[in-house]
Amino acid sequence: MKRLLIVDDELAIVEALQDILSVEGYDIVTAFNGAEGLQRLADGKPDLVLLDLMMPVMDGREMLRRMRDDPSLRGIPVVVMSAGRISDEERRSSARFLAKPFELDVLLDTIAELLVEPQPTA
Repeated sequence: MKRLLIVDDELAIVEALQDILSVEGYDIVTAFNGAEGLQRLADGKPDLVLLDLMMPVMDGREMLRRMRDDPSLRGIPVVVMSAGRISDEERRSSARFLAKPFELDVLLDTIAELLVEPQPTA
Protein backbone atom coordinates (compact mmCIF):
# COMPACT_ATOMS: atom_id res chain seq x y z
CA MET A 1 0.00 0.00 0.00
CA LYS A 2 1.40 3.38 -1.01
CA ARG A 3 1.70 6.00 1.74
CA LEU A 4 0.80 9.62 1.06
CA LEU A 5 1.58 12.60 3.28
CA ILE A 6 -0.98 15.43 3.13
CA VAL A 7 0.35 18.77 4.42
CA ASP A 8 -2.33 21.47 4.55
CA ASP A 9 -3.57 23.80 7.28
CA GLU A 10 -7.22 23.59 6.23
CA LEU A 11 -8.80 20.79 8.27
CA ALA A 12 -11.71 20.36 5.86
CA ILE A 13 -9.33 19.80 2.93
CA VAL A 14 -7.16 17.37 4.90
CA GLU A 15 -10.20 15.37 6.05
CA ALA A 16 -11.76 15.28 2.57
CA LEU A 17 -8.52 14.19 0.91
CA GLN A 18 -7.87 11.64 3.65
CA ASP A 19 -11.34 10.10 3.20
CA ILE A 20 -11.16 10.02 -0.60
CA LEU A 21 -7.60 8.75 -0.84
CA SER A 22 -8.14 6.09 1.84
CA VAL A 23 -11.04 4.71 -0.20
CA GLU A 24 -8.69 4.67 -3.21
CA GLY A 25 -6.39 2.35 -1.24
CA TYR A 26 -3.70 4.75 0.00
CA ASP A 27 -2.30 4.85 3.53
CA ILE A 28 -2.60 8.49 4.65
CA VAL A 29 -0.44 10.52 7.05
CA THR A 30 -1.31 14.16 7.75
CA ALA A 31 0.35 17.35 8.93
CA PHE A 32 -1.01 20.88 9.31
CA ASN A 33 2.12 22.92 8.51
CA GLY A 34 5.56 22.45 7.00
CA ALA A 35 7.29 21.86 10.35
CA GLU A 36 4.88 19.02 11.14
CA GLY A 37 5.32 17.76 7.58
CA LEU A 38 9.09 17.53 8.01
CA GLN A 39 8.56 15.67 11.29
CA ARG A 40 6.29 13.16 9.54
CA LEU A 41 9.01 12.70 6.91
CA ALA A 42 11.50 11.98 9.71
CA ASP A 43 9.06 9.42 11.16
CA GLY A 44 8.92 7.50 7.89
CA LYS A 45 9.17 8.42 4.24
CA PRO A 46 5.93 8.47 2.26
CA ASP A 47 5.72 7.55 -1.40
CA LEU A 48 4.33 11.00 -2.28
CA VAL A 49 3.62 14.37 -0.60
CA LEU A 50 0.56 16.56 -1.23
CA LEU A 51 1.71 20.01 -0.13
CA ASP A 52 -0.16 23.29 0.33
CA LEU A 53 1.95 26.42 -0.05
CA MET A 54 0.25 28.89 2.28
CA MET A 55 0.41 27.64 5.89
CA PRO A 56 1.41 29.04 9.29
CA VAL A 57 4.56 28.09 11.24
CA MET A 58 6.42 26.87 8.14
CA ASP A 59 4.92 27.31 4.70
CA GLY A 60 5.02 24.80 1.89
CA ARG A 61 7.72 26.68 0.01
CA GLU A 62 10.15 26.26 2.91
CA MET A 63 9.22 22.62 3.40
CA LEU A 64 9.74 21.93 -0.30
CA ARG A 65 13.10 23.75 -0.24
CA ARG A 66 14.25 21.66 2.73
CA MET A 67 13.10 18.46 1.06
CA ARG A 68 15.03 19.28 -2.11
CA ASP A 69 18.14 20.21 -0.07
CA ASP A 70 18.10 16.83 1.73
CA PRO A 71 19.42 13.99 -0.45
CA SER A 72 17.34 11.44 1.48
CA LEU A 73 14.10 13.34 0.72
CA ARG A 74 14.89 14.76 -2.70
CA GLY A 75 13.42 11.83 -4.63
CA ILE A 76 9.98 11.90 -3.00
CA PRO A 77 7.41 13.14 -5.54
CA VAL A 78 5.57 16.30 -4.45
CA VAL A 79 2.24 17.65 -5.65
CA VAL A 80 1.92 21.32 -4.70
CA MET A 81 -1.67 22.43 -4.15
CA SER A 82 -2.35 26.15 -3.94
CA ALA A 83 -4.81 28.85 -4.82
CA GLY A 84 -1.81 31.14 -5.35
CA ARG A 85 0.81 31.24 -8.04
CA ILE A 86 4.12 29.47 -7.95
CA SER A 87 7.42 30.84 -9.14
CA ASP A 88 9.53 29.50 -11.99
CA GLU A 89 12.03 28.26 -9.39
CA GLU A 90 9.30 26.27 -7.68
CA ARG A 91 8.26 24.80 -11.01
CA ARG A 92 11.86 23.71 -11.58
CA SER A 93 11.91 21.99 -8.17
CA SER A 94 10.38 18.96 -9.90
CA ALA A 95 7.12 19.35 -7.99
CA ARG A 96 3.81 19.07 -9.82
CA PHE A 97 1.38 21.94 -9.37
CA LEU A 98 -2.40 21.77 -9.00
CA ALA A 99 -4.31 25.03 -8.66
CA LYS A 100 -7.00 25.01 -5.98
CA PRO A 101 -9.78 24.25 -6.47
CA PHE A 102 -8.80 21.23 -8.55
CA GLU A 103 -10.82 18.41 -10.01
CA LEU A 104 -10.63 15.19 -8.03
CA ASP A 105 -9.96 13.08 -11.13
CA VAL A 106 -7.00 15.32 -12.02
CA LEU A 107 -5.56 14.82 -8.52
CA LEU A 108 -6.05 11.04 -8.66
CA ASP A 109 -4.51 10.85 -12.15
CA THR A 110 -1.53 12.97 -11.03
CA ILE A 111 -0.93 10.78 -7.97
CA ALA A 112 -1.22 7.57 -10.02
CA GLU A 113 1.18 8.92 -12.65
CA LEU A 114 3.79 9.91 -10.07
CA LEU A 115 3.57 6.58 -8.26
CA VAL A 116 4.08 4.39 -11.32
CA GLU A 117 6.87 1.97 -10.59
CA PRO A 118 9.65 1.94 -13.20
CA GLN A 119 9.46 -1.20 -15.30
CA PRO A 120 12.56 -3.40 -15.31
CA THR A 121 14.34 -3.59 -18.62
CA ALA A 122 15.01 -6.97 -20.16
